[in-house]
This record gives sequence, structure tokens and C-alpha cells, in this order.
Amino acid sequence: MDWLGIGVLIIGIALLILTIILIKPLTKLSAVLESLRITTNRLPTMLDEVTGQATEVFEKGNETFRNVNDQVKEFNPLLNILQEAGEASQQLSSLALDKTMTFKKNTSEAKEFSPRPQLQGFYRFLALVFYLSQKRKDLKNALPNSK
Repeated sequence: MDWLGIGVLIIGIALLILTIILIKPLTKLSAVLESLRITTNRLPTMLDEVTGQATEVFEKGNETFRNVNDQVKEFNPLLNILQEAGEASQQLSSLALDKTMTFKKNTSEAKEFSPRPQLQGFYRFLALVFYLSQKRKDLKNALPNSK
């Protein structure tokens, strides 16, 4: 044999040993690639299922929002009535407060008007009766529905 044949023989033996060594990792790589192929074949089916479930969840969410909107529309007139009642009671309490403040001012002026201690109670009583009779007419005229 010449040197060229010996070199080719050594290269062949090295490739044979390399192939024997690589058989086990290559079979494991083949198993991994087969598992990957099975998984990727199932992906479209799984994706369709997930998409269907997401669509169903969105439809139920939209239906819930529609129901809430309908209930709010039904509840809105009640809120308007409560708002109007609140505004009316605020106007009435404001009017009562104004009248009370005026009454307080007038009674303090009446107190200063009667300096005599013996007739002070009597003057206060007369001032109160006169004031109430005058303000009763004003209060009837001031109420919104009394005209």
C-alpha cells in the first residue's frame, strides 16, 4: 500500500468511529424533532379552541354591558326624580334658613326696643305675635306652589 491508501484508510476508520459515537445523540435529536412535529401539528387545533373560547368570553362580556346599560337607562329617571327632590328640599331649607335668620334679627331688634325689665316679656310676646302674623303672609307668598 502506498501512503495515499493508508491515509484514506485512516480517514475512513475515523469517520466510522465518529459515526458510531454520534448514533446515540442523533437518535435523541430525532426523538426531540418528532415530539416537536407532533406538538406543532396540534397547535392549529389548540389555537382554534382558544380563539373560540375568547370569542365566547367577549360575547358574554358585551351582553353583560348591554344589560348594565339597559338597567342604567331604567334607573336614570329615578335618579332625576331624586335630584329634583333634593333641589326642592335645598330651596325649602334655604328659604327656612333665611326666614329664621330674619326672625332672629328682628327678635334681637325687638329686645333692644323694650328696655324696661317689668314689661320686657310682654313686649317680646307682642313683637313675636306681630312678627309671626306678618311673616306668615310672606312665607305663603314665598312658597313656589302657593300662588
